[in-house]
Amino acid sequence: MGACPNCKQNAARVRYDFGEQRILRCTACGLLYIDPWPSEAEMHAVYGENYFQNTAFLNGASEGLFGYVDYVAERFNKQPQYAAIAREAAELLGGAERRPRLLEIGCGFGYFLDVAFEENFDVAGLEFNPFAVERLRRKYAFPIFSGALENTRLEPSAYDAVVMFDVVEHLRDPFSALRQIHAAMAPGGVLVLSTVDAESVVSRLIGKRLEDFRRTREHLIFFGRKTMQQVLQDHGFEVLTMRSIGHTFELAFLLARLELYQRHLFGALRRLLSRVGLGSLQVYLNPRTKMIVFARRAG
Repeated sequence: MGACPNCKQNAARVRYDFGEQRILRCTACGLLYIDPWPSEAEMHAVYGENYFQNTAFLNGASEGLFGYVDYVAERFNKQPQYAAIAREAAELLGGAERRPRLLEIGCGFGYFLDVAFEENFDVAGLEFNPFAVERLRRKYAFPIFSGALENTRLEPSAYDAVVMFDVVEHLRDPFSALRQIHAAMAPGGVLVLSTVDAESVVSRLIGKRLEDFRRTREHLIFFGRKTMQQVLQDHGFEVLTMRSIGHTFELAFLLARLELYQRHLFGALRRLLSRVGLGSLQVYLNPRTKMIVFARRAG
């Protein structure tokens, strides 16, 4: 078993076993992490042209469980919540004589940056996937950095807010990333991140069937709330708010996702609702398996 990426202790036990890979839990600090880690080449292969439109996602096989079924189709479900998050970050920053500068790490197709700009932020994005970068630069005028965070030189104290949605679990070294982000933020700046809440009651009840745990090709590290709070404090951040967060789905798509857990039941329900014309209904679901954190750069 590999040493814990956080505390470096060799004190891990197997939490979930997927055969070739396992998720270990460090008994010293509580962090969960994949063992063995995929190689960089294996991870690069995941973030290809089909990452944002992965037709194999709903098949249920582990090798196809990465990225998004149709990221473009999710835009209008994501953006109202993104706008509320941008407003909350702006309120935490307080009044300013200028537009606050915001960087989103892992900005995808720019859906959050789009609404953050409308909420009076000067925005910039960093994206690892080259196909997404090409699309972003064709569509938007704001700055887009291309590549991995660890290979990107960020201007010191440049940003009033840094945002990472469902990114930290993908990073090979999220702890160095937090140090880099801290240096790039202005004093009193706000960090917003979301990730799976690996120790929530629901996450533990679902266990190894949870989609986020099964994404072993791309998800490397998992935090519970206690470990997340401690890691952020250790890297110079004061946690302001930590809560569960859900997502708005089209009902037919939600049931198709739930088929990954119980194919016969949710498949039959999806077909029934589609026949009676309710498949396009919009529903908000918060199963309490993900958390969002707002933290302030201390010092």
